[in-house]
Amino acid sequence: MAVITANNVKKEFNDITILQNISFEIYENQRVGLVGPNGSGKTTLLKLITGYYECDEGSISIKPSTKIGVLDQIPNYPDHMTVEDVLRTAFSDIDRLRQRMTQLETEMAGGDKAVLREYGEVSSAFEMLGGYNVDVELSRVANGLNIGAEMLSTPFNLLSGGERTRINLGRMILMNVDLMLLDEPTNHLDFQSVEWLEEYLRTYKGTAVIISHDRYFLDRTVTRIIEIEDLTSRVWEGNYSEYVRQKNEWIRSAEAKIRQDERKIEQLEFTVRRLHAMGTEKLHKRAFSMEKRIERIRKEMPKIVKEGRKMRQSFESAARSGNDVLTIKSLKKSFGNRVLFSGVNLEVKKDDRIVLLGANGTGKTTLVKILLGEETFDEGKIRWGEGVKVAYLPQLVSFSDERTTVLDCVVSELGISPAAARNRLGSFHFRGEEVFKLIRELSGGEKSRLKLCILMYKGANVLILDEPTNHLDIKSTEWIEEAIESFEGTLLLISHDRYFINRFAQRIWSLEDGSIVDFRGGYDEFKEYREKIAAEKSEKQADELISSKEKEKSSEKSGTTPENVKRRSRETDTARKRLTIIEREIEKQEQLISEYDVKIEEASTDHIRLTELLEEKRCAEDELDRMYAQWEELMKKLDYS
Repeated sequence: MAVITANNVKKEFNDITILQNISFEIYENQRVGLVGPNGSGKTTLLKLITGYYECDEGSISIKPSTKIGVLDQIPNYPDHMTVEDVLRTAFSDIDRLRQRMTQLETEMAGGDKAVLREYGEVSSAFEMLGGYNVDVELSRVANGLNIGAEMLSTPFNLLSGGERTRINLGRMILMNVDLMLLDEPTNHLDFQSVEWLEEYLRTYKGTAVIISHDRYFLDRTVTRIIEIEDLTSRVWEGNYSEYVRQKNEWIRSAEAKIRQDERKIEQLEFTVRRLHAMGTEKLHKRAFSMEKRIERIRKEMPKIVKEGRKMRQSFESAARSGNDVLTIKSLKKSFGNRVLFSGVNLEVKKDDRIVLLGANGTGKTTLVKILLGEETFDEGKIRWGEGVKVAYLPQLVSFSDERTTVLDCVVSELGISPAAARNRLGSFHFRGEEVFKLIRELSGGEKSRLKLCILMYKGANVLILDEPTNHLDIKSTEWIEEAIESFEGTLLLISHDRYFINRFAQRIWSLEDGSIVDFRGGYDEFKEYREKIAAEKSEKQADELISSKEKEKSSEKSGTTPENVKRRSRETDTARKRLTIIEREIEKQEQLISEYDVKIEEASTDHIRLTELLEEKRCAEDELDRMYAQWEELMKKLDYS
């Protein structure tokens, strides 16, 4: 059943059309990505769905009784409310039931049957809503979004805008809404929190509509894409990568049809001219009929939104550096009593492509500033190699004189003519009157583009970029990627964009626990490595636990106490109960998988549905494997007992 239905929606602001002919349906349990360039109307569409704006034409309807959560709508709270207080507002329905249960408990002493009956109903509703698991759920979400104990006790109104957004995301998850509307949910999250959110959304039972420039995140969470382009919408099945593949295929097919239609029109127009030239009434009528046919062909021709020129400029070549680009020995940096990192020993070779990762606040930007000589350090040595010329794109780009125009800035920085400067700026999508804008009037993304345009002609052989895709939409990010792709030299990146990282990283520096892990490989390989290390650590802890239990058993054989017997008996009983439960779950899961086989056979001619079913079956089989792993552990535990 459709949760959201949009029919021919149009929206204008000050007589400027933002959206028109927007039509789509979003169904229960779907996770949908909303994509399009900055300014295309994505956030406007989200606000039309919530009812914040009204449609000028058409309509948007929401399935009745749908409980909606919106990420960008952050309520105001009294000054005394802490972060934990705000998170607990998600349980308002449960709190009302708890208060009613408390009232009824005092009234039950009279033995009134009506009170007893109501208490039973209220307590059942309390349990059904998860009233007994409130603290567990709050802890789970807080840990997942890296909301520590210190933050939980902080007054909400003292938080930054990004921190408030993160808390609001946690509150919405705890509310267990039917429909989530998320506008850039990963903007203020670290890697760990983003990965947790991805896993949450993959198992989320409701419907989610997500605006995001994080292509990796969209790949791992959504099953459908709604693209807003040229004021209207188009629906694509699959995740972001599948959408890109399908769209490229559609464009190739559409271009072929356009060429075919244009040849047909050319032939018809030639015939029309000849018929009109012959001058008979009968031939004029035939010509008019053919002209109408030409109009129909033109009307039905595919419409492809033409993209601006892509950035095809390359970095200006510089003299090659030596093989040894950078050497770091025993580096330490602290602020007061807080040590950011110490004992850092690293070597950078020519043409290395390194990505520096780490949670917010671990010192990534500080390390880069130390390397550039903009920040002091406590201990250690830093040595740049011979012939190294560094270009740096900071996270927050600024210029010495922001009252000058974009054009004058490039002319001054590169010492070239205005004509040459305009040509280079055009390659970076500064065209027409845009080159006369004052730098202070540019957005963060535009400043990054301008800075990169200048850096490309400085002749660097080492490029350091700090969050270069911040503030950029997907198209602009792809332009930046193409520019960096052309760079022939050594690259050091700080980025949270995992799609971007995977494209360039050949080496990962992970700043964690005051030191740097140096891993050779891309992000996906590094992620597998981390998971392997975590699994080995968990296995080692499990082995140590088993070993300690075996020692306990050995000592118990020489002198068994009543307390030990009771404890072992309780553990055995618990394990047996869990074994019974997991065996029932395995039976249900096996039945579910067999049902998928029937559905797959029925959908053999429906390619889209078949793909969905195969993916669902794969997930169900993965869950069954997990259950069997639990079952085996319990069997081992009973054997040890």
